[in-house]
Amino acid sequence: MSDQSADVSRRAFLRAGAGATAVAAGAGTAAAQEEGGGGGSVKPVWPSYVSDANNGSYEDLRGQSEVTVQVGPDGNFSFAPTKIWIESGTTIVFEFASPGHNVKPTEQPDGGGLDGTEGGQFATIAQGETYEVTLETGGMYTYNCAPHEGQGMKGAIAVGEDVETEEVDTGGGGGSRPEVPAAAKSLGIATGFGMAATLGLAYFFIKYGGDYGEYDE
Repeated sequence: MSDQSADVSRRAFLRAGAGATAVAAGAGTAAAQEEGGGGGSVKPVWPSYVSDANNGSYEDLRGQSEVTVQVGPDGNFSFAPTKIWIESGTTIVFEFASPGHNVKPTEQPDGGGLDGTEGGQFATIAQGETYEVTLETGGMYTYNCAPHEGQGMKGAIAVGEDVETEEVDTGGGGGSRPEVPAAAKSLGIATGFGMAATLGLAYFFIKYGGDYGEYDE
């Protein structure tokens, strides 16, 4: 086979090797982004007051100018979502999905504007009514339905970025830092070996050439 054939074979191999290396690198990067979560997610550290709250759901609603919290959905003694994270200036609409409930603040930062529904501590709001409040002051707010506080009808609102936060395990492991699953670690190791082998073979063929495959002159 002529030198031209060898050159063509080497060029073909190098193109294939470069493509394989790029694919391997892309796969490794994608796996790291998917499994590692870019350093993990964070959520507010919620007060112990809501540790026994019914429902217990949490939603990060930052970026929305108006959000909704259901009061007593399906007749349950709960707020849904129970815990929310919003930005300063967001309006919260409490929708009363069942009768016999109210919204009363328990703790809030100085200057907080969560006044609660009208009337005395145990005055309730009719089903279908709403209570709206716009919170400008950052910090942690907790509230309850006064008639059903003992039944766990409590909620919490984190406002702004000036709240204590913690990392959450997006894989559900419960740790403070995300863990990379074993499968992702194995993929990273395999990707590294594949890239090293490809570059090693590329160096060999560049240096020594080779006669691989047929070439029609």
